[in-house]
Order: sequence, then structure tokens, then C-alpha cells
Amino acid sequence: MIAGLPQRPRVGLLYNPSTPALLAHAPDLVEHLSAMPDRFWFDFGHESQAVGGPRFRYLRPALAELARALPSRSLAGHGLGLSLPSAMPLDEGMLAAVAAVSEELGGFAWYSEHLSVFATPSARVLNAQAGLGLPLAYEQAQLELLLPKLRRLTQRLGCRVLLENPAQFMPVPDMDYSESEFLNLLHQQGACGILLDLHNLLVCARNGVADPRDYLDALDPEAVEEVHLAGGDEFGGFYMDSHASLTPPEVWDWAYDFLPRCRRLRAITLEYQESFFELLGLPALSRELERMHALAEHCAQRAPHEVSHAG
Repeated sequence: MIAGLPQRPRVGLLYNPSTPALLAHAPDLVEHLSAMPDRFWFDFGHESQAVGGPRFRYLRPALAELARALPSRSLAGHGLGLSLPSAMPLDEGMLAAVAAVSEELGGFAWYSEHLSVFATPSARVLNAQAGLGLPLAYEQAQLELLLPKLRRLTQRLGCRVLLENPAQFMPVPDMDYSESEFLNLLHQQGACGILLDLHNLLVCARNGVADPRDYLDALDPEAVEEVHLAGGDEFGGFYMDSHASLTPPEVWDWAYDFLPRCRRLRAITLEYQESFFELLGLPALSRELERMHALAEHCAQRAPHEVSHAG
């Protein structure tokens, strides 16, 4: 192994209100947690500040419960509220709130955001959320808009920043770059690494947006530092990234083929929606974590060959 690179990716969960029950059931299977700061506050908007009140009110009991789960586990932040690709200026108030959550929990090892537009402001609600990630055109102007925002995040949070590839439901025509090329360019500029959501690739494939094998062939594995696994379901004629089921077979196949090439991979993280916790069940979720440990070992066993081959 090259000095400074992870020996083996950690196995983790995207934290939600049902996570403590899973941790109590299978504590040794979870080495890493990823938490969404947006879920640990109420945002009362700029209007609240205008009348002398705080914009953000933090859910202290929920933060304390997460803190109790952290000893011996690494922690990353995972957000969507900053809506980085939006043409709006960076929301410095929300960034400060993300930093406050990070500091209260002892500091994020890294922080990720989505490569999608979520904020849809109006005159009345400046921080309104679309509820679904909106696509963007991968063009030079978009690259130039993102670079300073990503550098500001890195400076403010004091940790590595990653961008997650989005789930999309229809192709965007006539772009300067493919999504893989766009993410590669951001990495080459030193602005961020990549959070590779393999289930989002399945969403794109089933909705006719992109071929996952072509996507992965074009993606720089050196840029990938975290991976998400998840499952979805059908709704309204589309396949959705609903986190409603366990990881599908195709996603496992791509993971075994591609992840051993990702020398800087720090964590393999499972996402499931807490609304489906009872339906999925503790035994099935535990088996999913066990499969993730086998995948992590596969990455570690293949890594020496891949590293020597890479140079």
C-alpha cells in the first residue's frame, strides 16, 4: 500500500432515526457513520433573523444521540441544502450551521454535497427546497461557478469536500462534458473528490440517461473517496432513488468490478430510508452490512496489485 492511503474502506451507514436500533443489533458491523446536518436543525429563514431571532434552532437531543454512537466510529457530513450548482451565491448562514454541527460532533472527517440543484428560491421563501434534485448542464460556466464554492467549503469546514453524482430521470442534451468528465475536471482542479453513488447510476440507466459501464470507464478512480449503496423502487413510470429496498444485484456487480481500482476509497456507506426500516428488518440490514464487509475485504485484497499496476 502507498503511504497515506486507506488500507481498507470502512463499512458505514447514512444516519437516520432508526440507526440506533440497527447499531444496538449489530454494533460490530458499523465502522463509519455519515450524517446529514440538515436533519439536525429547523431553518426559520432570513425572516427570523430580521426580527432578531435565530435562523437555525438545533435539535440537541438528536445531536446527543448521534454523539453517543461515535466512539470508535468515523463520521462524515452529507448535505444537500447548500445547492452548490445553483447560480445563487453560497448560503453562508447555512454553511455556518453545517460548521456548527461538525464542531459539536468533533469534526467531520470529510463532507459531501450533491451535484444537483435543490434550492428554488422565490421572493417569499429564499431557502425553499425543490424536494427533488434538479439536473444541470455540464458546461464550462457551471465548472467556473462551482470551483470557488467548493474551495470556500473546504476552507470553512477544514476538511476534504466530495461531490455526489446525482440520480437523473431524463438526459440533458448538448453539454460540453459528460458527467464523468465534469467530475474528473473538478478533481483535477483540486476542488473536491467524488462520492460515487452506484445506485444513482442504476437510476440513470433505468431511466435512459446513461450507461453505467461507460460512465465508470470514463470516471477517474483516483477521485473516488466514498461510495453509496442503496435500493429503489418504481413510481409514476420512473425508477426512483427512494432508498426503499436493499442493494440490487447490478449495483453489487459494479461495486466488485470498479471499487478495487479506487485507491483512496475511505468508506462504503449504505443508505436506506427510515420509513422502510420495519419492512426491511434488522436481519436483512445486518446481512447487507456483512456483504459490505466482504466487499471492503475484496477491495483491500485487490489493492496491492492495483497500486503496483498504477505506478
